[in-house]
Amino acid sequence: MFEFSETDKMLRAQVRSFAKKELSEGAMKRAKDGLIPPEIWKKAADMGYTGMDIPEKYGGQEASWIARGIVIEELAKVDFNVGSLVHHVQNMAWITSQASPEVAAEWVPKLVSTDKVCCSAITEPDCGSDVGAIKTKAVRDGDYYLITGEKTSVSRGVYANICLVLAKTDPNAGIKGLSNFLVPLDLPGIEISPLADMGCKSAARASVNFDNVRVPVKYRIGEEGKAFDRQFISRIDQGRALLALFCLAAAQTSLDDTIAFSKERMAFGRPIAKYEGVSFKIAEAATYLEAAWWLCYYTLWLGDQGLPSYKQGAMCKWWGTHLATEVIYNCMLLHGHVAYTEELPLEQRFRDVLGFEWGDGTAEIMKIDIARQIIGKEAIPYK
Repeated sequence: MFEFSETDKMLRAQVRSFAKKELSEGAMKRAKDGLIPPEIWKKAADMGYTGMDIPEKYGGQEASWIARGIVIEELAKVDFNVGSLVHHVQNMAWITSQASPEVAAEWVPKLVSTDKVCCSAITEPDCGSDVGAIKTKAVRDGDYYLITGEKTSVSRGVYANICLVLAKTDPNAGIKGLSNFLVPLDLPGIEISPLADMGCKSAARASVNFDNVRVPVKYRIGEEGKAFDRQFISRIDQGRALLALFCLAAAQTSLDDTIAFSKERMAFGRPIAKYEGVSFKIAEAATYLEAAWWLCYYTLWLGDQGLPSYKQGAMCKWWGTHLATEVIYNCMLLHGHVAYTEELPLEQRFRDVLGFEWGDGTAEIMKIDIARQIIGKEAIPYK
């Protein structure tokens, strides 16, 4: 049966204290400026948050999925974008650690320390969820690959130093023809164009164009055509739960703010918390958030136990992100006109969370995954 250990509880208290001390001041301004100063990156790294589940030889340490969830949740409650950033760094460092020993030794310690940044390039202008339709190609040329294609929606692409690129090594094999490459972004033939987003500005998304970029074979991760091997697939479920968790954290903070506001805001001679039109909305939001929160941690616990969690991960991703957006939206309504201004962080949180409803997988794709698990192959529309 799942429950938080004493170690987990101590970790939560530690991260909560760190976030309150180091992140609370200026969080709203950072979100609007679209900037997380390097010193904040460094402080998170010094606490060990960016190196969780990374081999010790690369500057990391062992960590359970539950522990990662606690860290990301508590950071995101205070600064949503820092929670998202730490989640991103952990993922990129782990994937890079699966590269050749030479490449991993060169790059992973720099990613964990945040001296360097890795981004991930999967989505293309003509395809997102349908990765089998990716057009970016990697053609073997002796000890190199020539990579050509255009990627978009590349988070942290504006300032990253190296990029994980999903490309076709066999154009006729669909998803089985996809391979992963680490591509240093200072190589000739790369053009980066920033995207002007409505939220999550610190993610600094970009479009990245690759024009016959020569990448050494040693920068390929795994074998050709094995971009989605069992080792990578097994981590997707928990990754979805973590993503939902930091969105839910922003929603929980918004609800806490709204509860405090409802006790102080007067209407017709009494606090608006006394009106059922307000208190019932708060009660409903609290119920849904707690249910989604438990689902996320249950999914992380399943990962720690080595148990199947594909269905639960997909549930976390579509429902958790949608719920977070809905809760923040309703918090804005309960605050009234002031929530439509930039005086409060609510409107910024709404714009930040909204993008994750489709980022890393749309709700429709998640529902197909869930249906496939509970109905069977009859529920797969594209096969």
